[in-house]
Amino acid sequence: MDYLYILDRFLVYSHVAAGMLGLFAAPVAMATTKGGKIHRLWGKIFFWMMFWIMLSTFGLMFFRFNFFLLVIAVLSFYSALTGYRVLYLKRPQAGDKPQFIDWASTAIAALSGLSFMGWGVAGLFGVLEAGIPTAFFILGLVFGGGLLANAMPDFIRYFRPPTDRNWWWYEHMNRMLGAYIAMVTAFLVQNVGRHMPAEWQWVIWVAPGVIGGFFIGKWITMYKQKFEGKRQVKSAVAGTD
Repeated sequence: MDYLYILDRFLVYSHVAAGMLGLFAAPVAMATTKGGKIHRLWGKIFFWMMFWIMLSTFGLMFFRFNFFLLVIAVLSFYSALTGYRVLYLKRPQAGDKPQFIDWASTAIAALSGLSFMGWGVAGLFGVLEAGIPTAFFILGLVFGGGLLANAMPDFIRYFRPPTDRNWWWYEHMNRMLGAYIAMVTAFLVQNVGRHMPAEWQWVIWVAPGVIGGFFIGKWITMYKQKFEGKRQVKSAVAGTD
């Protein structure tokens, strides 16, 4: 019996199944009442699907190495992990402090981001073997920089907690939605990108992030305005007492 083949098939099929369930779970969580039972349930399902996607990706690297899927797996899971962990760090004034998992994951993310950026720089300067389109080395810089851009503010926040009492809400949205965008990107790369000319495949890697990032910004801004409006109303009511 070929145990390696069985392991490979298990990783592939479970990876795909987790991806499909994650693609369904996230929109359900988005569409339901924030903080409600359904939102929390499907949010947790999405998180654990992201966890398995990352683990299965690491396993699949032994059978067929794909640098960019590895990058996406690390970036997406770090976004999901920090989006989940922020719920346990949202009240620093009440004693919520970063734990070992927070420090360790952020350190790993920062080092990974630097490594991905280093790969991109090495490719652009011709250190790596030819045959890879230049656009992909630039993507290495972009995704590595994105991972580093997530990790460094986390380090700063661990040392200097935010004062805005709704900061965790915005960060939860930003990270979880960012993880979902990364999942969508991986899905499109595997199912659409492979059918495109090599010189245009980079578009599939970039488009979901650009489009999704725009709408994430709009959505977070909407909530900021909503919360600010509530604060102003409370202040006005308090002033009349």
